[in-house]
Amino acid sequence: ELLLASVAPCEPAPWLPLVEAGPDGRPLEEQLAEILGELADFFVDIARRVSVLRFSGVEPKELMNRFDEPPPLVEIRTLAGWLQRSVDQGLIRLTDGSAMAMLMLTSMHGPAMLTDMLGQHPTGHSRDEYVTFMVETLMQGLRPDGAES
Repeated sequence: ELLLASVAPCEPAPWLPLVEAGPDGRPLEEQLAEILGELADFFVDIARRVSVLRFSGVEPKELMNRFDEPPPLVEIRTLAGWLQRSVDQGLIRLTDGSAMAMLMLTSMHGPAMLTDMLGQHPTGHSRDEYVTFMVETLMQGLRPDGAES
């Protein structure tokens, strides 16, 4: 119990207020880069916490059981809300906000976990290069029909 308390985040993810407040008037690519950058930094911290748990023989699920609603579900819902507001403003097209939110989260979570295990980014990209690549890739799928690239 003491180990769980020591590695459990004490507050909601620091990027949530950014997502809850948007989208704003800046170009969508800029906002996505900011969000994905914040996610990348956040997941570096989470990867370290999960490593400590696993090394200690504690399954991360035990940590999730401490919450009324597990943080990953809150995060998916919050990102899906940002995406839906972007649709409502005509900024993107979207078929499934929860699936896209999951894609955004896992695209930043996976590299953080692998970097923690390997000691280097698995694709050889810097954080900023990887975020830029992901923004460009996401925009290919999200850009409204007829919008310029």
